[in-house]
Amino acid sequence: MKTEVGSGTPQVYCCDPGLWNIQYNSLLNLTFTRRTKAVAFADDLILVIGGKTVSKVETISNLEMSKITAWAKSNEINFS
Repeated sequence: MKTEVGSGTPQVYCCDPGLWNIQYNSLLNLTFTRRTKAVAFADDLILVIGGKTVSKVETISNLEMSKITAWAKSNEINFS
C-alpha cells in the first residue's frame, strides 16, 4: 500500500506553516539553562535536561516550563 505524505498546517493551528515557523522560532530562541537543549519537529517540542539528581532535573524542568508558559501566554497559544 502506497501512502502519499503532504505538508500542511500544524495540528489545529489557524495560520499557514510559514507563519507558524516564524512564531515557533521565537520559542526556540528563549534563553534556556546550559543544561537544557530544546528540540523541535513540526509543532512538537522536547526539552532534554541534564542533571546529577532527579530533584535537580525537576527544578530545571519547572524553570524551563515557566518560560514556555510565559511565551505561550504572550503569544496567545494554548497547549493541549
